[in-house]
Amino acid sequence: MSNTDQIILDHTAAVGHGNTVAAWACVGVMTVGVIVGCVGFVMASVPVTVVGIGLIIVGVIVGGVLKSMGYGKGGSKTTSH
Repeated sequence: MSNTDQIILDHTAAVGHGNTVAAWACVGVMTVGVIVGCVGFVMASVPVTVVGIGLIIVGVIVGGVLKSMGYGKGGSKTTSH
């Protein structure tokens, strides 16, 4: 193997891992949606399962709206990133 085929990974840059208000709100709402959906599935209740799926979709929308408002990574209202 020649030296030109080697890939050198640089892990010195700060990643952030989505530690923002938008990410936490998105994941929080989606987690509640998954729990509600699972409970509805176990209870064999279609309405409860659909509400859980709806909450997952709402979580994605909440995350996107908060990111566009500046609460996402690199946003104007995020101080640590």
